[in-house]
Amino acid sequence: MILMFILRFLLSKRFMILLIVILNARDFIDHMISLKVKDIQLDHIFGKSLVKQCNYILANVEYDEANTHNILGHLISRFGSHRHTAMFQSKINQNDKIIAKSYPKSMEIMRSLTYPLNREYLRKEYMAKVFKSDLHICPHESVQQFVNFFTTHSGHNETAVWLFLLTNPQVLIHPYLQAHGFPVPPLFGICGLTIFQMHVGQTLQHFYEANFDIKLRIAKQLLEAALKFTNGFEGFRMYITDITADNLIYNVERDKLYFIDLNTAYIVHAGSTTNSDDIDQHENIACDDCFAFVPIRLCTYGISDMNLLESCRFLREDLKRDRTKGFLKPIPTEITTKYTDLETLLDNCVDGGIKTEAETIEENSRFLTTLKLIELISNILNEF
Repeated sequence: MILMFILRFLLSKRFMILLIVILNARDFIDHMISLKVKDIQLDHIFGKSLVKQCNYILANVEYDEANTHNILGHLISRFGSHRHTAMFQSKINQNDKIIAKSYPKSMEIMRSLTYPLNREYLRKEYMAKVFKSDLHICPHESVQQFVNFFTTHSGHNETAVWLFLLTNPQVLIHPYLQAHGFPVPPLFGICGLTIFQMHVGQTLQHFYEANFDIKLRIAKQLLEAALKFTNGFEGFRMYITDITADNLIYNVERDKLYFIDLNTAYIVHAGSTTNSDDIDQHENIACDDCFAFVPIRLCTYGISDMNLLESCRFLREDLKRDRTKGFLKPIPTEITTKYTDLETLLDNCVDGGIKTEAETIEENSRFLTTLKLIELISNILNEF
């Protein structure tokens, strides 16, 4: 009897909501004590707005029973991974699905802190753990500028900003990026340390066999996004270290590409770098089944072309450097015959063009090559 009760509870909607929501937002739920987790007092940090948003989310989402076994299987398969997800149905619009995304490491950090919290204590904790972070802010001395910026623009006080930076920076970054036109999924809401975002499409794994015009649309948007993240916001450049098929989503109906996980990135305050006026032309480093880069170069130059290199590599080849398995491959014969520059520009973007004596670094840069690629892809798409 006891075993059957436990099994029914583990498969129930209530248990899944407890897993995905409550464990990451325990500051506002009275019965958290029943979970026998350390009492965490966060009211003075989050305020009433978080409680209101959590109540709104819980009132307007319903766990998707049809996907229960898929979600359980997904969670089990990702046990010990850095991210857990679950699918919910919107009560506002039955056609909308919502993904709840949480990070087990966030709660581990929360449990390790000494309460009550204050900004100076959290600052010291962050600085002590900064080298273990998935999201890196550099140069190191610019972290306070980042905190000041989001204290001004996020609606959170400085103590909360330090806490989010320490536990789940996407809580800070995602709303700002969405509001400023970056390709991230629309938010349904944020509850504690859990992000609820709209389910907007399928990962790019599903589009390797798609019609070539769709792949071109995706490629064009990927290159445009690479430039946009590099340009960044308010002096902060953003370098994405995980441009892979399972971190990119495309919505065919909206013709829209989205980045779904930005917790593994480098955010660089360009004006604070030692070579703030120089361009880092990143090397295409040999690496078996991975994308390799040099963090110190990102953190010491005013701007780097790493996003462009990584995006072009994704289009040209897989992580094992097989040029027959890049996202744009195979390119139809009629396209390569008519547009011979397409593969040449891809090669130049990945390997770097051969600079002539008459060319400046800017004229030979990946930035110019990327702009040429975007223009060429637009021209090809006009024929479809």
